[in-house]
Amino acid sequence: MNDDEIDAVMAHEIGHIKKKHLVLYLIFFLGFIVLAYATFDLILYAILYSDLSFPFTRDIQIEQATLTSILLTVATAGMLLIYFRYVFGYFMRNCERQADLYSFVLLGSSRWLVSSLEKIATYSGKSHDRPNWHHFSIRQRIDFLNSCEADRRLIIQHDRKLHRSIIVFIGWLLCIVYVGYAINFGEMGKTLNKHFIQQVLTGELKKNPEDPRLYAMIGTIHYQNKAYVQTIAAYEKSIELAPGNPEVLNNLAWLYATCEQSKYRDPVKALVYARRAAAISREPHILDTLAESYYVNGLHEKAIMTIKQALAVKLEDRNYYGDQLNKFEQAAIHGLPNRHTSKGHK
Repeated sequence: MNDDEIDAVMAHEIGHIKKKHLVLYLIFFLGFIVLAYATFDLILYAILYSDLSFPFTRDIQIEQATLTSILLTVATAGMLLIYFRYVFGYFMRNCERQADLYSFVLLGSSRWLVSSLEKIATYSGKSHDRPNWHHFSIRQRIDFLNSCEADRRLIIQHDRKLHRSIIVFIGWLLCIVYVGYAINFGEMGKTLNKHFIQQVLTGELKKNPEDPRLYAMIGTIHYQNKAYVQTIAAYEKSIELAPGNPEVLNNLAWLYATCEQSKYRDPVKALVYARRAAAISREPHILDTLAESYYVNGLHEKAIMTIKQALAVKLEDRNYYGDQLNKFEQAAIHGLPNRHTSKGHK
């Protein structure tokens, strides 16, 4: 290359710096990290929810967890390929073109850059028409430079096109950030997680219809979703299969004693189940449910005595138990109506 051609190539490289392309490339790398983080759970849910791995586990005798990991890796690799090959590649090609145009504007002509591109193609032995994912082909670059020589408005049009594309990308990336935040820290993620777990448990129930633990877990999910009819049915089925589980007995008693929808409250049943749970376990939260059940049945003195037993062993969350004691004592002194102050699912 002669000095003018070298100047043209140097001007091209200066164009990358002046147009802050390296900053843009860094944003793209960070963008993929954000994308991968935001979509990881979605990809995992999609793989497990679609049951795609189940036929393969039967055919090739591989554990579902192992195959799920393989499918997750393949999906992530595919996303990486698409992101860098098509999205990042689009911006790299157009940034290279912008750097070509910077050299053109800086030197006042594209003659020397075109000459250097032709020599690069000739000496490398590669075809002028051979493109790659991060550069337009030599012929495309030369043809565009020649077009700009004929109509310099194309330079401004290309800059505007690239700027609009960057704005669209940043807007898309911000949407991904929002989705990632919502999935990992917001209500959207909690809802998806509950739905996913419920679907998995339902699938497990088809394979193990006599497992009381599955009914207990499904009951808890229904309770969190305020589906109280399904909650009661699931807990009762779990109790039918395992009558001695104090946690399930306790949970059902708490629902009957404190449910926010009054039509599902049943003080008598609450006391029956709470007594059965307390006969098996004297954990503070179980004693609290028994005390609440005494309270809603108007047995204030028994409620006071029971909550004091819970306070005697409870080292944490004493404020809540103290509030319960105060509520029961006020009811006993003043004959207050039996209003529960539900702390939530036990």
